[in-house]
Amino acid sequence: MAKVKKAKAANSTRSYARVLGVLELGALVSKIHSASIRNGNQLERMIADRVEHVPDLDDFLTAEIMPEGVLLATKKAIKASATIDFGRAEPDFMVFRRRGGQPRCHIIELKIGHVFDTKKAAGERDLMHQFMARAAPDIPYRMTSHFCSFFQEDQNAIWNGFKRKIAITEVMTGRQFCDLLEIDYEEIVGVFNEDAADNLQYVMQQFVAHAPRDVLAEQVLANPALKDMLRERL
Repeated sequence: MAKVKKAKAANSTRSYARVLGVLELGALVSKIHSASIRNGNQLERMIADRVEHVPDLDDFLTAEIMPEGVLLATKKAIKASATIDFGRAEPDFMVFRRRGGQPRCHIIELKIGHVFDTKKAAGERDLMHQFMARAAPDIPYRMTSHFCSFFQEDQNAIWNGFKRKIAITEVMTGRQFCDLLEIDYEEIVGVFNEDAADNLQYVMQQFVAHAPRDVLAEQVLANPALKDMLRERL
C-alpha cells in the first residue's frame, strides 16, 4: 500500500485547509488522497511482479499453440501491441492460461474498491465489451471478461456495487484473480494491512502534532464523552 508519509500534498492543500482551519492538516488530507490514488498502481505492480509475463505480445498471438502455464500481459504491453486494436482504452491485464485443457484468455479490469455510480459502472462495462469486440479477431483463444474488486470477497457485493451493470459471471474477487494467476492472495493483502497500520499511526501522530491546542484541550482531553469512548475502545 502507498505510504501516506511518503505521499506529496497536492496543490489543493489550501482547499482542504479551509475545511479544517489548519494548513498542516489540510496537507495531511491531501496526502491521504494522494496515497489512495497510488494504491491502485501499487496493486498492479505487486501482481505484475509475481507472474511471468508474455515476452512479446504480438509474437505470442501469432504462435500456433499456447504454452502450458500462466502468462500475463500488462496494460503497457497491450498498448505497445501492433496487433491488438485497443481503441479508447485498454484493460489492466490480459491473462493467458492453459492447464491441461483448452487455452483461455481472461481480460481483467482491476479495482481497489467495489462501489461505483451508475454512469461509471455502465462506462466501465461498455469499454470492456468494446475492447473484447475489437480484439476478438486477433486473439485465437476463447476470451472472457472480468471486473475484479481485489479486496472484496463477496461476489454479490461487487455485482451490486457495479449497480448490476455487468453480468454476474463477469464479477471476480481478488482471491479468484490470484487463484487464476496461481499467486498468494493472503500475502498481498498482508502487505497492504501492514502498510495500513503504519498509515494510521502516522495520521494520528500528525493530527496530534498540528491540531490547535485549544481543540486538543477542549475536544479531546476535557471531553467526557470522548474519554468514555476511548476507554471502551482501549
